[in-house]
Amino acid sequence: MPVAPKILIAGLEAWPGVARLPHALQVAGFEVGVVCREDSCLAATRFRDRLFTWRPGCRRGGALLQQLKAIVDEWRPDFLVPGDDPTVVFLARAFARLNPAERLASLLKFSLGNPAALLEAANKHSVLERARACGIRVPRSRPVSSQSEASRFAREIGFPMLLKRSFGWAGVGVAVCRDESELRALWKHWHRRAEWKRRFYAWRNSIRGRELGSRWLPPNRAVVASQFIAGKPAMSLATGFAGQMLAALTSIKEKCFPTEFGPSSVVRFISNPEMRQATGKLVAAWGLTGFIAFDFILDSSGDAWLIECNPRPTPIAHLGARLGEDICAALYCRLTGQPAPRLRSGVQLVVAHYPQESLRDPASPYLTGSFHDVPEDDPNLMRWLSTWGK
Repeated sequence: MPVAPKILIAGLEAWPGVARLPHALQVAGFEVGVVCREDSCLAATRFRDRLFTWRPGCRRGGALLQQLKAIVDEWRPDFLVPGDDPTVVFLARAFARLNPAERLASLLKFSLGNPAALLEAANKHSVLERARACGIRVPRSRPVSSQSEASRFAREIGFPMLLKRSFGWAGVGVAVCRDESELRALWKHWHRRAEWKRRFYAWRNSIRGRELGSRWLPPNRAVVASQFIAGKPAMSLATGFAGQMLAALTSIKEKCFPTEFGPSSVVRFISNPEMRQATGKLVAAWGLTGFIAFDFILDSSGDAWLIECNPRPTPIAHLGARLGEDICAALYCRLTGQPAPRLRSGVQLVVAHYPQESLRDPASPYLTGSFHDVPEDDPNLMRWLSTWGK
């Protein structure tokens, strides 16, 4: 391993959640490369040592795999991080198609720990089943293939209930049904109009060469019915290596944007042993390496209910140094054989994400009453973020 190990962040989507990660990884000691779309935040940030872009207009799985193999052969990174959920699943599928002797196959095995487990971690129902087997508190849930199945389950657990698409991110494909009429309306919307739209966009993207397809990504039609747990949304983000949790951050989502189930716009970092223990159990159960995040609900008694997994970095990844538990530095030390960084427990911090909180509420008191995380040292990224969501 070189003195400054090379880390490659790969992203298929122009998602802002990893916008600040390259800087944190550089500070930790990594040489950072990114492969992304030309319109991505990863292409905008100045905190990167090498930029690769996907060929314009191409998102066919085989072509992307060939590009990634060429990039890895040329730059020879020591570690690879998926930057968004489609990339997570794409890399897991790619690993299964590669010759084990290829450089990319070795890199994925080393960087992800157990690539096959990522497909389970990205599936909302499979996550709950695995967590339940590990003794982690989870809501009751069941895959349903019809409205009548969903209705029968609702009668067992009572309304309100949640319906979720088994594969999705950023709160898309999650809805609360408060009664039978809302359940019927949502099911009709998802399985008629939504199916027509899905086919249209799949056809259009196929024509444009931007369709990964079900050979690479889940078809996203399975639905999971789940018990609704009232409480505060919360999350953890850890780095792990071969199933060992290296460091973790736990926080409460004070505000979310653009939907109540979407990404956080304000987070309050807390110490929560139950969330931390659950995170460590699942990292170990799957044997994962890299960044792994989990969403929870904290009920009125303070009990943590695990609801889903995001096996990739989240927007809090760069904040560990401020909190005394630098998850990027922990990964760097593990890869370079250095002693693990000393942890400072109990650090409290409220953070307003830029630009999410100002988009949610331009007059939000969190913009002045908490740490407003504006990337003033990265003007081009700041401009990119200021136009996001508009």
